[in-house]
Amino acid sequence: MNRPQVALATLIETREDFRRQREPYVREELEALGWLRESAEVLESEPIASASQVQAFASKVRASEAQALIVHIPVWTDPVLTVKLSAIIDLPKLLLGNSRPETSSTVGLLGAGGALDQIGVPHHRVFDHRRSDERRRVLAFGRAAAAAFRLKGQTLGLFGGRSLGIATASADPAQWQQLFGVDIEPLDQQEIVGLAGTLPDGEVERHVRWLTKRVGEVQFGESFTPAGLERQVRSYLATCRLATQRGFDFVGVKCQPELSDGYATQCVAHLLMNDQQDADGEKPAVVHACEADADGALTMQILHLLSGGLPTALLDMRWLDTANGVWTLANCGAIPAAFAATAKDGSGLSGVRMVPHVFGRGGGGALPMVVGVQQVTLARLCRRKREYWMAVLSGQVEERNAAELAYTTAAFPQAFVKTKAGEDFLQVFGSNHIHMVSGDLVPELKSFCSLKGIDCHLWD
Repeated sequence: MNRPQVALATLIETREDFRRQREPYVREELEALGWLRESAEVLESEPIASASQVQAFASKVRASEAQALIVHIPVWTDPVLTVKLSAIIDLPKLLLGNSRPETSSTVGLLGAGGALDQIGVPHHRVFDHRRSDERRRVLAFGRAAAAAFRLKGQTLGLFGGRSLGIATASADPAQWQQLFGVDIEPLDQQEIVGLAGTLPDGEVERHVRWLTKRVGEVQFGESFTPAGLERQVRSYLATCRLATQRGFDFVGVKCQPELSDGYATQCVAHLLMNDQQDADGEKPAVVHACEADADGALTMQILHLLSGGLPTALLDMRWLDTANGVWTLANCGAIPAAFAATAKDGSGLSGVRMVPHVFGRGGGGALPMVVGVQQVTLARLCRRKREYWMAVLSGQVEERNAAELAYTTAAFPQAFVKTKAGEDFLQVFGSNHIHMVSGDLVPELKSFCSLKGIDCHLWD
């Protein structure tokens, strides 16, 4: 995934005598921004001290692929220069300064920020780029702006309608376009079945062999038969092909009950599309949401973009151990094997089993596994009175063994996550689904929500 692309405008004194006095400060502050250049693609201005220089740099920015504007204020500068930049460059904005008292950076940043407030221009402020936590905020802003930029023009391919009456899985296409710039293209699930039946037998057999050799166990029985597994693999390959043919950036598939009862459960597609390898080798993860969960798919795509392309998961919030603050999260059939990765098996597939499913007359297996110990971020776009808000949880996955899966549903993959989300969370959370990505993306999600004007409710 490409690094964030930012325009960096350095504003300086307009008064010539002060400008000469403070040139050493400006040089020192520019040299100190190496950390930003290492983490992002940066289009830099020359030090700007006039309206004509603002215009010249703005022309370069408009001709570039910049996704965000950082206004660097190393010394005092006339606030109107920031206002002029803001008027010409229509990008998310962050004001960046330093805390050195001799530079007057803080007062310059406050003057610029106040001027933007007066004209209603949203912006972020970071007052000391030498602090590690402040640098983290700058980079989170850059990644959030990049994710918001990349979302624009994307398309969710939504196969099938509402599954199992889950009202929170539906979405308003017009609202999506207005807020995120994302389209929803609906298709019938029969598109998957029709294409699946035409795929070459040799290609399907190769993918079946690859998968069964790499998972920890294949336990056929009941409705889970070799023929059912073949239909699951065909579903995966067909969904991938349809996504490519139709230009979908991410997908959601209803599955229950039409495909799960009439063809095969879509668990293999959910496992492999969200993961980063299959029989053809390494590949990009492509978000695939169960139960045609549109808002879930969008949340997963946001996490995917913010993380630089990592796999994401859709999970049910099964139950809360209030005494220990641990959530049991489970999916009704599969999540990316990458969440079970170990030092010995980076793919995580050896930690996945294939067993008879607990539902689905069409055949096909479930793929239980235990998510490995790691830091994770959980999030979900919810709606209240038609307005979006985002729940964000910072969590730590705790160690469990496979036998403990039976406390809920043994055939389901599960994560045991310790968070600060307790009974207060239960009272306000707006879905039965939540979404997971490895690592700490809390700062990125806070910045993303701020850029989109969405309330971010954080349990951290």
